[in-house]
Amino acid sequence: MSRGRQSRISPGLGSQRCTRSILVAVLLSLAAPPSLQAWPAPVYRNMVYDTLLIMPPSMRRVLWRHQEHLLRGVASLEGEMASAMARDALAGSISEDTARAIEQRVHGAAEQVNQRRPFSEIALELGKLLRIAADLADPTFMGAADPQLARASGEFQRFVTLHLDEFPLVYDWSLPSTVEGAPVRALLGSLTAASMESVPLLTSAFWRQGELVPAEAFDYRSVPYASASLSYSRGVTAASYLWLAAWKEAHGDFSGYKFYRNGEKTDTQ
Repeated sequence: MSRGRQSRISPGLGSQRCTRSILVAVLLSLAAPPSLQAWPAPVYRNMVYDTLLIMPPSMRRVLWRHQEHLLRGVASLEGEMASAMARDALAGSISEDTARAIEQRVHGAAEQVNQRRPFSEIALELGKLLRIAADLADPTFMGAADPQLARASGEFQRFVTLHLDEFPLVYDWSLPSTVEGAPVRALLGSLTAASMESVPLLTSAFWRQGELVPAEAFDYRSVPYASASLSYSRGVTAASYLWLAAWKEAHGDFSGYKFYRNGEKTDTQ
């Protein structure tokens, strides 16, 4: 798979992105729970590998050895959390209860590290955190209450599938960084607000004179491409911040981490 983002983010890891045959069954299970209408399954797979690319080297190395558990975590988000997120999506914003539950998950992942639990267990939980970030970054998920966008969501997802490998990974500096002290709930609020901003744009793009526009009508110069590619990058950035919030709480090694604002390293211990 040729992905232009690899050379800009982490050249040394790009050659490792071919999926092992052992992961095929996991990928096939990445269908959204019934309460969610979210990204196509291949998006989650790519997000896992792109999030690994922007981790501190020590964290990336250990998680790479447990990539199958990351993918299993993405595919096994509990129904209670999935339902809570779906309810919030219908309201167009994340609730205090859901934000608190996600913060507790981050804390739980940090506790797993501190308790020296097997990294297969930690990777499973980090995969669930990535699923949360990915779905909240999906404008058709967060915009589920808009009937026109809901009717167009299938075409949007088909467009994403057609163009996924063309999306560049652009680090989203607009999101509050947990590495630099932002609370998880601030990150989640900014993430969902950005997703909601895409709702009217996508609705206008996919509906013309009362007719649904098919995915094939759009290319890289279109609103759906801009929205999908930016939402993808936003999801990866947010997932990295959820992972790193746990890593920071567990006093993990941030040596070699490159994504500080203005290139300045802050205290992450």
